[in-house]
Amino acid sequence: MNVKCGICLQDLTGAELASCATCGSSYHAECWTFNKQKCAVYGCWKSPFPKRPLGPPQRHADVFNPFVLGALVLTVAALFAWNLWRWFNT
Repeated sequence: MNVKCGICLQDLTGAELASCATCGSSYHAECWTFNKQKCAVYGCWKSPFPKRPLGPPQRHADVFNPFVLGALVLTVAALFAWNLWRWFNT
């Protein structure tokens, strides 16, 4: 069975090797240096897409909250009554 370098994908037999301390993957010493001594296995040493810190939680009006829904119904009813009153008093 041929074991291949994870960076150059060439055979590792008879070569000077370097290995990852975290997962144990083997590489050519030159490939390890070329890759800045970082493992080529996805997610081994760190995520390739760094996570941004989360901002403060976003506040939003929950329409299905009974207090918000009640206030919305009262506002619509008040606008309807006001327009109805204006229509009859003109």
